[in-house]
Amino acid sequence: MKKLIKLTFFFSFLMLFVACGDDDLEPTLAQDKDLNTGINNAGDLASVMNSAYDRMTPSGYYGRNQIVMGDVRTDNAYSNVNSGRFTDSDMDYSPNGAGPWGTIYRAIAICNIVIGADISGLEGDQGAMTHTQGQAYALRALLHFDLLQDYGQHFISGAGGAGALGVPYVKTYKDPANLSPARDTAGSNLGDIVGDLQTGISMMNDAYNVSTSYMTKMGAYAILARAALYGGAADSSLYATATSAAEWVINNGTASPASAAGFKATYYTDNASNSIFELAYSGTDSSGINGMAYILRGTSYGDVRILTGDGPGEDLYDIFAADAATDVRFTKNGMIGTAQGYPSVLGKYPSIDGSDNVTIFRVEEMHLIAAEGHLRAGNASGALTYLNNITGLRGATAYTSATLGNILTERRKELYMESPGRFYDLARTGQDMPLIDSIKQMNDDKDGSPPKFGSYRYAYPIYLSELNANPNMVQNAGY
Repeated sequence: MKKLIKLTFFFSFLMLFVACGDDDLEPTLAQDKDLNTGINNAGDLASVMNSAYDRMTPSGYYGRNQIVMGDVRTDNAYSNVNSGRFTDSDMDYSPNGAGPWGTIYRAIAICNIVIGADISGLEGDQGAMTHTQGQAYALRALLHFDLLQDYGQHFISGAGGAGALGVPYVKTYKDPANLSPARDTAGSNLGDIVGDLQTGISMMNDAYNVSTSYMTKMGAYAILARAALYGGAADSSLYATATSAAEWVINNGTASPASAAGFKATYYTDNASNSIFELAYSGTDSSGINGMAYILRGTSYGDVRILTGDGPGEDLYDIFAADAATDVRFTKNGMIGTAQGYPSVLGKYPSIDGSDNVTIFRVEEMHLIAAEGHLRAGNASGALTYLNNITGLRGATAYTSATLGNILTERRKELYMESPGRFYDLARTGQDMPLIDSIKQMNDDKDGSPPKFGSYRYAYPIYLSELNANPNMVQNAGY
């Protein structure tokens, strides 16, 4: 499944490594270059860039938590805390901090090293190095976008909107003039995200693409589509940006939606035909019991289960009910079923050792973003076409009209337990966390119902260690 060779490392004053063969296609841990080593050529720059990708793979970020927390706080899933994991699915976070703050900023630091390199003095293909720096700009945008989603105050009562506190947008590595950055506004963050993506797109060249385990122009446009859709709640002009970016991916990218027959197989295939950008994992750096597969259905863990109940909201089984016998995303195809006696996600992340690549963007999401963008622009016909592009490939009943509710339901069906996560759809559209089961759902507001839109609990608290280290840092409301 993977075309990887192991590199041999020799440690002395500097870390040296042997040259990669043609089969070295994915930026896994084995290709991570020591950042204390000087950057002397195109290979060195690419190896440092691999370090940024690698720092996105731990279980505290895209290796598990970012994806799980996107669903376990909602009407999709819950944690039975079988192994003590995801107790913070109750959204009652410790004021000492929560979420991937430090992990993300460490990855941003690597991007800034790559961006700050003077490639004119380096040996090797200047075009390849420009492409590598373009990847760094696009990845820096994605990393800051994730921070904004998790820590921004733009959906918090009394602090919302583009002028609300966002996160520090860090553009340099160990800049003496900016060692204690203050928080920018959410609007400023979105502007910087768009700017970084535009820069990255202008620098990347498809001739240097290797696989979807690396950032590409297609990946950058996908980030732009997702970020602009999310930002449309604060700046409605961004919906048009989201639409055009999504359509660029659909019309110009190399990814194509999976057919009904081939849908399940995409989860068993690294760099599948519908993949836009994914993070590489292998048997040498897999997360094992700390990975997605084990947390969803492992015999000793299996903390995260599909939420079912008789509350006022619809669970995953409810929304698939009309097409239960035909929809390949449901029980018919073994995507959803039972593990250790509990309703579980079975078909996604199939390797129990956690060695499957984790897909962050796939092209089906772009069709759903385009559908929502056209709907918000008043083009109901165009919205319906994009919406039914997905139902037609899944064995699901076509919609007769495009509504925001229909689009969000289809996003829920298509993207459960994947990035970007149901939580962010509910937040950006101003919705309360739905109630399915008041016993299983731990995120109640002490009155038997989950947090309502505007609650300070929609954002993670910033870590106490960060507040102590940075005199310009301000804690989030409520903590």
